[in-house]
Parts: sequence; structure tokens; C-alpha cells
Amino acid sequence: MAQTGITVVDSKLSPIEGANILVEGADQGGVVTNAEGRAELEITEKTTVSVSYVGFQTMEVYVRPGRWQQVVMSESNQNLGDIEVEGFLEKKSILNQAGGIAKIDKQEFQRYGENSLVQAINSVPGIRFEERAGASYRVSIRGSSIRSPFGVRNVKVYWNDIPFTEPGGNTFINLLDLANVSNVEIIKGPAASIYGAGNGGVLKLKSTDLSSLTNATSLSLSTGSFGRLRYTAAHNILKENSSLTFKWASQQSDGYRDHNEMDRKVFEFDGLFFPDDRRTISTSFLFSDLFYEIPGGLNPDQRAENPRMSRPNSIERNASVANKLFLIKLGHEYSFASGLENKTSISASFNQFENPFILDYKKDNQQVFALRTEFTKELTIGSSKGDLAFGTEYQSSFFDGKNFGNVNGRADTIRFADELRADLSTSFVNLAVPLGETITITGGLSYNTLTYDIDRLIDKINNNPHRFEKKFDAVWSPRIAISKIINDKYSLHFSLSNGFSPPTTTEVRTNEGGVNTALQGEKGTNYELNFRGSPARTLSFDLALFRFQLDDAITSFTDFQGVQLFRNAGEVSQRGLELQLKNHWIENAPGTIRSLSSELSYTYHDFEFRNYVDGGDDFSGNALPGTAPHVVNLRTDLTLNNGLYANVTYHYSDAIPLNDENTFFSRPYNLVNLRTGFNGKFSDQTNFEFYFGVDNLFDVDYSLGNDLNAFGRRYFQPAPEINYYIGLKLKFNH
Repeated sequence: MAQTGITVVDSKLSPIEGANILVEGADQGGVVTNAEGRAELEITEKTTVSVSYVGFQTMEVYVRPGRWQQVVMSESNQNLGDIEVEGFLEKKSILNQAGGIAKIDKQEFQRYGENSLVQAINSVPGIRFEERAGASYRVSIRGSSIRSPFGVRNVKVYWNDIPFTEPGGNTFINLLDLANVSNVEIIKGPAASIYGAGNGGVLKLKSTDLSSLTNATSLSLSTGSFGRLRYTAAHNILKENSSLTFKWASQQSDGYRDHNEMDRKVFEFDGLFFPDDRRTISTSFLFSDLFYEIPGGLNPDQRAENPRMSRPNSIERNASVANKLFLIKLGHEYSFASGLENKTSISASFNQFENPFILDYKKDNQQVFALRTEFTKELTIGSSKGDLAFGTEYQSSFFDGKNFGNVNGRADTIRFADELRADLSTSFVNLAVPLGETITITGGLSYNTLTYDIDRLIDKINNNPHRFEKKFDAVWSPRIAISKIINDKYSLHFSLSNGFSPPTTTEVRTNEGGVNTALQGEKGTNYELNFRGSPARTLSFDLALFRFQLDDAITSFTDFQGVQLFRNAGEVSQRGLELQLKNHWIENAPGTIRSLSSELSYTYHDFEFRNYVDGGDDFSGNALPGTAPHVVNLRTDLTLNNGLYANVTYHYSDAIPLNDENTFFSRPYNLVNLRTGFNGKFSDQTNFEFYFGVDNLFDVDYSLGNDLNAFGRRYFQPAPEINYYIGLKLKFNH
């Protein structure tokens, strides 16, 4: 009979020596992995084994005779100090990394309704994730939504180590289902020393959690209020030297408001191959087909009359988005004998976008090529260990865009047509140098270039076909940080970083037919102090104090027709405090209650314009639109040893200014969401979870996505009233 056994590795795919393997029902105490992370098992029939090691989450794995497979274990995140993040490519505990960094894992996404990323990301202090309509998202990291009337801008997004943000600065994050995201790492503020020149922060998404991969097939089905229906399927084939994952997700909804339907279908394939101990090859393929209707913003009178109504003419002109994406990625990781490691990824994508709107009808096609390579090496400096990272990232896109008139929801006479080329490159280096045993100084620098080449082939509006090239001056973006470990329980960090955010192609090429050649990029400097610690084994905290000075800030406004336009708004001063507390009251207890934990997040943002005069109006001293001064998020999770669990979330948002003049504000609101369920087994081979949830438990009237500086006071995108969902998950082990 062929050998039977397990190879146990950590999230870096390094072998774990000394992991304990216990066969279910066996009398013996189990076997222990050797220096290569391997343990041979003597079993005659398929069975479940338990894999455990200090500092890692215990896993149950289904094993068959004659099969050897690999198990990837994840670190135990009992408190913030246990969380390991990549950050600025150092891959260390968050206690050792300077800057505003947060991580959300798969378990946190699964404590909500699992229909979007919104609620989980909103639990992180300093972040606001808005859903203006079904699948119409906007992400704000420390106030960056002022220049994003729709979509995700000024935030760099990565998916499976490749740039998901196209070089023109726009990100269609709504093309991803939650099945395509297992964890998210967030970097707040400028991250130019590693991830490009932007000011708005970084979201790094990973589609598959290696530690959850087993030979299994998973199915899920959920349904809920407003015609919500979501079903997913995943199939994993895991061997010692390879892993294949297939995913399918379908989600649809009638929506809370009129003209608010959504339908998204996503297929994903991921392959991991381990030819030898030094190399890892990865590949991903993603196809997403998304359609959603746009109900539009309402003014205060319309909202009071009927918050479920759509903006006039939205239905008649079929205001909606149809978006398809094909993406393929190939990655290679290699460890050289010298200890130098390289990770290289290339990707190509094709995007087809169609957007009938009240004022026009857009048809766009875009192809994007991306390359990112990074080298890392641990350095010996005296008796201490330092870290060096360097590399480059390049993106190029070709965009073919046409704008038509909209007659009864159909494309009419062409108004203008452009061919646009965007080229973006970043070269970076990051060095962490220890000074003794408790102090580390980190310095980073990147060199960034960006060029837009817009060729207006057809211009029926101004009768002025022309070509426009905008080559932004090359930007050097430095970052320096110092970290101090205090008594192995606390850490203190200070960082200073610069960023530069050029206008996106959507901001330069506007829907009224103009090319905004006068728009300048934003320049920002961020000063940040972080204090993190774990005063007790179960208690941890993360405190950030920052001041961000932004020059030539880009803001949005609408003309009399309702077309979104953009302008530079002088200086913006952003000061803030962000606090996260986490405590495990009960953990892995043998009685009725297995675990009980709570987490508190608090955000205080004081953002205001400085020296901002427009058309004779002086907005200096006014609060920045789109940012709530105070936000509180409180979560409590209870798990019983019989399989029952309950998750309760409370969210408070302060009033939000909606225009530069500060004459209109959204109402503050309090939200309570609840999810409860049961985890069990039909057999050793079949696990199940049944769950039920309520969002907006107390039926609060609020607007989750506000249109800023909207013409005609159309500020509000009302969010759903109290709504319910129910779901079932099945997992079949092979």
C-alpha cells in the first residue's frame, strides 16, 4: 500500500517540526512531525485527524489510506499581537510594524450576511465602505471618498498579489464576490514606498486561505429580504505537491429601492504547485459577469416622501451597469541558496463595461497588463536581524471608450470617442535596520511615473478631435519609521510618509465631453504615531494618532445637468485618532460556553479645508464632506460547545457633511445586526452550518452611500430597512 501521511507547513509554506497528529478514535497519543514537517500515519480506512501546534489554530483534516497531503496551518489570532501581516513586505507580527495596518480574516467575514465586504471592513477604525445600491461600492480610507462620487478611487487594491486597480486609477471591486476574498489586509494612508505613489491607502485581498484547504467540496445557499438569493460551490483537490481550487458564486437581488436589481456570477480557478522545496508556482483565472441597476440619489423631499423611490428618469433611461471581466494571473516564488527570496506575478485582463445613465450611454473596453516582482532578504546586522525588500511594478492599459446619447435606455448618436493609453511604473526599496534588541528603523523609497495619452477620435460636442498627452513629473516618495518594543508586551511606532495621487482617467475624461487638462495631482504628507500592546494574554489594543496634510486636494461637484466634474480644492488638514480594543473573555473552555469575545473600534476624524476659495466662496475651515467625526463599532461573539453561536454588531455613525458649504448633513444613525447559527456534522465526511440573521434590527432610516456636492440636493442613497436572511452550508470531505 502507498504511504499515508501529512506534511504540515505554516502560511509561508515553511515546514512545522513537532506538530502533533492525533487520529480520531485512536488509543495512542498520536505522532509528531519531523524536521521536514512530515508525519506518516498508519490507518486502514478513511478517517479524521487532528493537527495541533502551539501558537496555531488546531485543524481537523480528513485523510484516506494511500494518500499523502499537505496541511497549511494559520496562526492563532487570540489578540492583535498574534496577527501577522505583510505590511511593508516584512511579514511580521503587527506589534513590530509601524503605520496604520489592519487585517480581516475569513471568520470575520462569516459573522455577517456574507453578501458583501461592507460590514466587515466597516468594523476597522478609519475605514468607511459604502454601498450606494446593490453592488455599487465606494471605499474611503481616512476621508478619501471626497473625490469618488462613484466607484473606488485613490485606494490601491491588490488581488492575489497582482494590482486589481487599473493604471488609470479606477477599481471595480464590485466584480468580486465574497467567495473570491478570504482575507483583507489594509494599509491606511500613503504606502508609496512599496505600493505606488497614492495617498489613499491599500487594500490587499487574498482569494484563498491556504490553512482552510482540504480535499473537500463545499456548497452554500442563502436567501433573504428583497429577493436576495446567493449560492456558491467550491471544490478543492489537495495533494502533497499541488492544490487545485474551483469556485462558483451567483448572487442576485431585487433590491430595497425601485430600479435596484443586481445579478453577479463569478467563476474562479486557483492552482498552487510545489515542484521542490525552493519553488512555488501559482495561477489564477477569474471571470465575473455583473449587472446592477442604478436608482440614483434623492433630495430631502423625495426621501421623506418615499425612500424606496428611484431618481426620476432612472427607469425610463435604464440607468444601470453591465460589466464583464476576464483575468488570468501567473505567479512564481523562489528561494535562492543565499537566502534571497523572489516573488513575481504577471497578469492580463479584459474588461467590457456598458453604462446607460440618465444623461448619456457609455460603452468601454479595456485591456490591462501588469507585472510585479519583489525581492526580500533577511540581513544579519551585528547580532540582530534586519530585512531588505526591493522590486518594481509596471502596468499598461489600452482603453477604448465611446459616449452616446441615451434615448429610452438605448444608445443613440455617438457624442465622443477616445482611445486612451495609460502607463504606470513604480520601483521601490525598503530597509529595516535594528538598533539593539528593541529598536528598529525602517526606511523606504519609491520612484513613480505615470503617463496618460488620450486620442479624441470623434467629438460631436465641441467639434474638436485632438490628442492630449499628460505625462506627470516623476515622483520620489519616501517613508521613514522607527519602532520600539517595550517589555515584550507593548510597541511604540512613529512614521513619516509622502504620497502623490494623480487624477484618475475618469476625472480627466469627464462625461460632459471635456478633457480636464488643468486638474493637478494631490500631494500629501502623513505623520503617524502608533501604540500597540497586549497588557494581558486575552486583551490587546491598537491606537493610532495621525496628521495628514494634503495639498491640491481633488473634490467633486455636479453641473446643472448633474454631470460629475472635478477640481482642486487647495489644502486639506486631516487629524485623527483610531482605536481598536479586543478581549477574549472565554477561550476554548470545556463547559457550556466554548468562547466569548468582544471588539471595540472607535474613530475620531477632524478633517477640514484650508485655504480653499472657489468662485468667490471661501470654504476654509469647513469640514471635509463625506467624513463622520465620530464612528463606533462594537462586536460580541459567543460560541457554545454544542455548536450554537451568536454574533452581535453595533455600529454608530455621526452626522456627515454632504457639501463643501457644510449646509447639509446626513443624520447620525445607530445600527444593530445579528447572526446566529449552528455548526454540526451529519457524519465524519459531512459538516454543515445553518444560520439566520437580521440586519438593521431596529429599522433605522439611514443613507449608507451619500452623493457629495450633488446638484439639486440629491445627496441621499437610502439603505434597506430591517431585513432578514437564512442560509445553509455543506462541506463534503473526500
